Amino acid sequence: MDKDNVKVTINGMEVFVPADYTVLMAAREANIDIPTLCYLKDINEIAACRLCVVEADIDGRPLRNLPASCVLKVENGMNVRTNTTRVREAVRTNLELILANHNRECLTCFRNGTCELQKLCDEMGIGEISYQGQKRKVRLDNVSSSIVRDSSKCILCGRCISTCKDVQGIGILDFTKRGFETEVAPAFDYSMADA
Repeated sequence: MDKDNVKVTINGMEVFVPADYTVLMAAREANIDIPTLCYLKDINEIAACRLCVVEADIDGRPLRNLPASCVLKVENGMNVRTNTTRVREAVRTNLELILANHNRECLTCFRNGTCELQKLCDEMGIGEISYQGQKRKVRLDNVSSSIVRDSSKCILCGRCISTCKDVQGIGILDFTKRGFETEVAPAFDYSMADA
């Protein structure tokens, strides 16, 4: 083992990875699938969707709660479990909560299989939106010639914000408002064309 590598056990498989890796990176290197929606390597690693949660312990001491693997740094002697009943139930609940404030046609929309959210729902056997209640106000901003912003399809993952800021170098998008009213938009309620 290289002095800069650590030994991590994921689902019973020993993996030797660089010490600066996250659990998600280590799992991907070992071809172990952990679901994500908000994660974009080196661009958006903020644990917003909470779909990449895992059970983990270090030298037999369990970590509190279910940490998000996209931000959890590996440690030597770490033992990670990605497919326990507790993890699967948490991922399913988090997916259902994302859907609760999402476009009602999502599970049957025309993208059929090309949508990451829809694909994960299929994999988890989610065929209907189980949580009901108040929904955010839907806004459609289609005045820009290059970008259409439909808030009914936004899951508040932050990928567009990070890409706009860190890849495009523009930074016109951010989370606006607070709590239940949170949305992704240009500042001062500008349209995409005016931002």
